[in-house]
Amino acid sequence: MPQRVAIVTDSTSYLPGELIARHRLTVVPLQVVLGGRALSEDEVPAAELARALRSAVPVTTSRPAPAAFADTYRRLHAEGAAGIVSVHLSGELSGTVAAALSGARDVAAVV
Repeated sequence: MPQRVAIVTDSTSYLPGELIARHRLTVVPLQVVLGGRALSEDEVPAAELARALRSAVPVTTSRPAPAAFADTYRRLHAEGAAGIVSVHLSGELSGTVAAALSGARDVAAVV
């Protein structure tokens, strides 16, 4: 039986849900800071985000924390992934790659 390789990306990929499900991809959400509240992107309803933007409430995004990647990699390993390929924006454009590498180092130290 072939071993599964897990594919991880972050929510800047904006992949359609159907594609994510069909290929069993794992998406780590960005952090959204909405009026001073830091939330995972998947916790912010689109309507709330639109209201904030219309009302000039400060909205920013940030890369996922290294711990979010480490938790994801540990979970996939525990679920039987033989390997993990993590695909992100260029490290010259975003800190996401550095966060993913940091999370991977944390997991590699204990797996």
